Amino acid sequence: MEQRGDVPENDRRQWLVIFNCQAQGLANCLTLLNNEITVDHYDPATFTANRAEVLQLAKNCDRVIVAPELEVILDFDLGPGENVWRIPPLYFTGYHPDSCNLADTGPLSTGPLGHYHSALAYAAYRSGFTESQAVQLFGSEAYESLGYFDHWTAAAEQLLFTYDRFGMNLSEIFVKWSRSGPFMHTINHPKIHCLRDLAKALLVRAGCKVFDTDIVPYDNLINGPIYPVYTELGTRLGVRGSYGFKSGDTFRLKTLEQFVAACFHVYRGAPETRASMEIFLPRLDQAVSFVKGRK
Repeated sequence: MEQRGDVPENDRRQWLVIFNCQAQGLANCLTLLNNEITVDHYDPATFTANRAEVLQLAKNCDRVIVAPELEVILDFDLGPGENVWRIPPLYFTGYHPDSCNLADTGPLSTGPLGHYHSALAYAAYRSGFTESQAVQLFGSEAYESLGYFDHWTAAAEQLLFTYDRFGMNLSEIFVKWSRSGPFMHTINHPKIHCLRDLAKALLVRAGCKVFDTDIVPYDNLINGPIYPVYTELGTRLGVRGSYGFKSGDTFRLKTLEQFVAACFHVYRGAPETRASMEIFLPRLDQAVSFVKGRK
């Protein structure tokens, strides 16, 4: 849908995005696709630093897009206002079923790829494996036993169900994404074209005109960690796989051997610490059971 040219700033409607690490990309996409709105965005860190100002701004905005979990984590409530839309960030584990978070805080909260750990690497360390033994675990036998090869369907259903709960049907968009190759950098870092499509859906829902363009803003999340689609899993999914692990703020890849060694280094610094992220505990327990059976 075409729209008129640039609108004077004073005549633009004011939108506000309070989101996770996807905030900047989503805001940039909204701005790209519509000239009649101005978009401010805040992630958890910038929200915390400007809390009072942001909450006051939210009262006066034409539209507020907020990730509902942030209202819980950051302890605020925007209420039931018609201008407030609660929309979950994009989260999809289908390409990275081995990726997990171990803890919110403490020694296990970060690793060689920031918050992202490998369930297999962690299970191997906890089971007394050496680094070289841990590396040998990565392959089809483990992925079959742990259900990684069958994980895609469940992950897709979960993503679509989550958005349905918040009044958004992403079925057609998801099909387009899945045909374009891996569309996630990590389990919660989508590629920028996904945020562009989400922004378009939000604008359409709001009754706003949308520029018909394939242009996308710079993908700021590519600066962060990128978790690979394991080679054997990529073959099953019909996409290119690898074992190249990218850390944040660098464009140098770690090999699987380097990644596992870096993981073990972290775990040796926390010998008495156990994973505490409840959502990932069943996956970790399953991984530990599998690894112990291979000792």
